[in-house]
Amino acid sequence: MGWTGSAPSKTSPMPPEPEPLLIRGARLLDSTAPVDVHLAGGRIAAIGDLPAPPAAKIIDAEGGLLAPAFVEPHFHMDKALTHPDLPPSDHDHPLDAALERTRYVKVRYTPEELRDRATTAIRLAVGHGVGTLRAHVDVDPVGGLSALGVMADLRDRHRDLIDIQLVAFPQESIVRDPGALRLLREALTSGADVVGGAPDVEEPGDRPRHLDLLVELAAETGADLDVHCDYSYDPAQRDLEELARRTVDAGLTGRVRAGHCCALDAYDETTATEVVEAVLAAGIAVCVCPMGNLLLVGDSPCPPGRGVARLRSLLAQGVPVAAGGDNMNDMWFPFGRLDPAEVAMVTAIAARMWSDRQLRQVFDMVTVNAAHYVGAPAEGIQVGAVADLVLFSAAHLSDVLRNAPGHRTTIKRGRIVGGATSTVWTA
Repeated sequence: MGWTGSAPSKTSPMPPEPEPLLIRGARLLDSTAPVDVHLAGGRIAAIGDLPAPPAAKIIDAEGGLLAPAFVEPHFHMDKALTHPDLPPSDHDHPLDAALERTRYVKVRYTPEELRDRATTAIRLAVGHGVGTLRAHVDVDPVGGLSALGVMADLRDRHRDLIDIQLVAFPQESIVRDPGALRLLREALTSGADVVGGAPDVEEPGDRPRHLDLLVELAAETGADLDVHCDYSYDPAQRDLEELARRTVDAGLTGRVRAGHCCALDAYDETTATEVVEAVLAAGIAVCVCPMGNLLLVGDSPCPPGRGVARLRSLLAQGVPVAAGGDNMNDMWFPFGRLDPAEVAMVTAIAARMWSDRQLRQVFDMVTVNAAHYVGAPAEGIQVGAVADLVLFSAAHLSDVLRNAPGHRTTIKRGRIVGGATSTVWTA
């Protein structure tokens, strides 16, 4: 369902400067009338009622929506598309089953099948309009650094189509197994850009030490930190708050990110306010992952949350919030197609965000907010901004979010690099 050009070789030079583009008659998110947008030198050169620049390629948007390219802030690319080959599981609890199947898959990774699956995921992302993707890649004694090496190579090979960031993610304990911590450190000199973490994988008494080790490593190496926090609806889980306090104490304010954060939904109002205040003080941005969380989190018949971590309260308090796809067709989530428009729609449903203003908020969560989350350019569409864009044939945001039949075109640094088409037919 998406297409991209062929990937350049790892050693190939950067392509020549893209030819100028003039997008005629596009509708912007904040405009009521169609405008022309001129792209040159990989950036937005002009917006308005524009004459055709010399030698510019002209695209007729026909009133379609032109938006900042999607950013996927939280995705497990090494696990993507493994679901068809998973063994059956006897576990009643979905998280236990997912962890068991993860270990089964990791010990059987080969470079070839990792590369094939991840390349398919990259093509889907580019075709759906993703300009930047942050991938959490397992780094632990089960799989070693094998997956990270493949992902680093693919990051380089596809750099003209998409910017990929790699998070070294310790899916297994780093407290009980010192070898896991050594691998995490080694990963930062073997292709990883960001330190990841998951205190939930530890015994409850070891979670503070897990956070200590992550924060110490980030402070020592200068790497940013992106942590899976409070994955369950357990009001006793306060890892996000502990992470925020350690962030401030270590001088890492603004350099730490937190994903999932489901326990926020289980807190009483006083506790939730305390945690959100700590998050704000630490400059932590949050990424909700509603699709997988709705499926896996909450064992009771009436779980206290809907997979979006008290989203409307976070937004009202000024916490930057992104939304991520998390997993695709693997042991954690059998569905998904690496389309942030789908993630935004599910986020809106889970958080009961239905108004025009709220739909714009969830769209920002997969574009400019997600860009802020990963540290990518987040200027939106304005003169001088990097020309990472997606052009839809749909004119209205609700049509984009419901994946109405039509097409989209992905532009990376001013160059058309991919697209997708959805059609229907009748006899």
